[in-house]
Amino acid sequence: MAEKPREWKYGAHRVRIEPPDIAVATFEGPITMDDVKRTSEIYKEVYDILGPYYILAEIGRSQIEAAGRRYLSENNRSEWFKGCVYVGADIVQQTFGKAISLAMLFTGKSSFETTFVKTLDDARAWVLQNRARSQRKAG
Repeated sequence: MAEKPREWKYGAHRVRIEPPDIAVATFEGPITMDDVKRTSEIYKEVYDILGPYYILAEIGRSQIEAAGRRYLSENNRSEWFKGCVYVGADIVQQTFGKAISLAMLFTGKSSFETTFVKTLDDARAWVLQNRARSQRKAG
């Protein structure tokens, strides 16, 4: 049986899996509606491979229109994610990122944390802290 894809590239954007439970999405430039739909499909594929996971979304060099944000909030599912970390977001992107996450939480079956950091290293550090916190709660 063929191994499932571990990296997806579409346009100027990319999503890759970092085992055991992280996906890093890197967005460059405008994010079209086709890109948004593909992103949502990939996020679901990652969930099918990993189960719930942390999404680290590098969005600082990208732009997304209102229709794309709405599509993400309506089509992504909160149960896919353990946490969402936006990397490099400006204040406007932070506002929209939080709104997308809140919309998913209102329509989803589970909750997850959303945070904003400056670098991918900061994002990975946040994931380590979040995992430790989750293990303490479960233990």
